[in-house]
Amino acid sequence: MSSISSISSSQSMALSAYKIEELSTSTKMKLEALGIDPSSVTSEAQAQQLIAQAEATKHQQNSEQQQQGGKSSEQELISEAKELASKVGVTVSTNDTLDDITGNIAEEIQAMMDTGDPSKIKAAQQYQSELAAISDEANAITNTQQNIFNAMDMISVSNKYALGLQ
Repeated sequence: MSSISSISSSQSMALSAYKIEELSTSTKMKLEALGIDPSSVTSEAQAQQLIAQAEATKHQQNSEQQQQGGKSSEQELISEAKELASKVGVTVSTNDTLDDITGNIAEEIQAMMDTGDPSKIKAAQQYQSELAAISDEANAITNTQQNIFNAMDMISVSNKYALGLQ
């Protein structure tokens, strides 16, 4: 009986060694770069899932750090847009969205540019740069939110694979 156990355990070790060797060199390098021991992985598919999960987590952390440097919410951007709208002379209703406000500001800036008055054109250029900054921040927040949702989705898929639900 002991000879059957020893054969079985030696076969399982050989199988594990074979599966580790099955991983491509680039996969092994990615795992090591992410701090994952390649010998703990039993297949290329599992390795790819671990890599995707680790990269998603890393990407989410980077996005959160970037967002902390910028505006934290759409409400702050709406406040800035309302301030700019008052400078430009655009009236804002309480239920206007950020897109509505920025669109109205852009129209007013264009009207100022079309006047031909050098002082209005100079003011319009300043307002245009402020509007561009607000739009860039809004895009950054939207992208960050989308990246977080994508990372969460990837993690849920990875968890389903790990639990054998998919």
